[in-house]
Amino acid sequence: MTALDDADAGTAGEIPPVAVGDELIPGYVVVELLRRGRRLDTYDVLSVERRCPCIVKIVRPDRAHEQRPAHALTQEGELLRRLTHPHLVRCYEVIETPYPAIVLETLPGDMLSAVIEDGRLAATDVAELGLQLTSVLAYLHDNGWLHLDVKPSNIVVAAGRATLIDLSLAAPPGSGRAGAGTRGYLAPEQAAGGPLLPATDVFGLGVTLGECLTGTLAYGNEATWDGPRWIRRARIAPRRRFVRQIARRAPLLAPLVGSCLATDPSQRPSIADVRAALRHPRQDDSA
Repeated sequence: MTALDDADAGTAGEIPPVAVGDELIPGYVVVELLRRGRRLDTYDVLSVERRCPCIVKIVRPDRAHEQRPAHALTQEGELLRRLTHPHLVRCYEVIETPYPAIVLETLPGDMLSAVIEDGRLAATDVAELGLQLTSVLAYLHDNGWLHLDVKPSNIVVAAGRATLIDLSLAAPPGSGRAGAGTRGYLAPEQAAGGPLLPATDVFGLGVTLGECLTGTLAYGNEATWDGPRWIRRARIAPRRRFVRQIARRAPLLAPLVGSCLATDPSQRPSIADVRAALRHPRQDDSA
């Protein structure tokens, strides 16, 4: 769960979502409420001007008085308008009134998380996925930003193309808010609040690629890195078991994914090194 929009809400007295067929914000008519979070609503809408479907993320009216969700959402929209990449979702518009909102392109395909639920990916497909993700992550890093929430539910795949979404936690390298991220994909330094580095995204990438190959998470679904003793134990046993599990299906990918999962960020490969290792799709699928 993310720090900003970490669970579906259902509290008494909340303002209900905008009904299907009504105008959400000027020029955007609701087709479907996709998700109601604690601070944000996500809608499938029809853009009257563009005559096409779009996605709108908007601060919930009952949370509009809070500065953090409005600031984070506006920052996400401005970043996505400024940073353009073939594997990064596009933002069409940033809206400030009546409630902060961003308008995003509608992406064809499925969440990678749904694809994994249907079955594990072939090693060659995982290598190609990794190349696309390292491309967009390197682009973000070169522009001074970390994604900080790389996971299958933030990746949309269609016809062999992956698109990274959700920059709600994106931040420059440096200190961060302890625990901001997603359990199971959270790097130890994220749990501690920093220092956050490009290696932090390498960790999330490693968990994601490993999950594609195994259907499981390297350190478990509830891994939150509570305390240095837990981290010391995790350095050896879980990672070795996970790498052995990968090796049964993709022996040439196993060492690379294992190195991405090091609890010490200084021991992880750079994005450039990961990309170089993935450039030659030599992996054999044994299943």
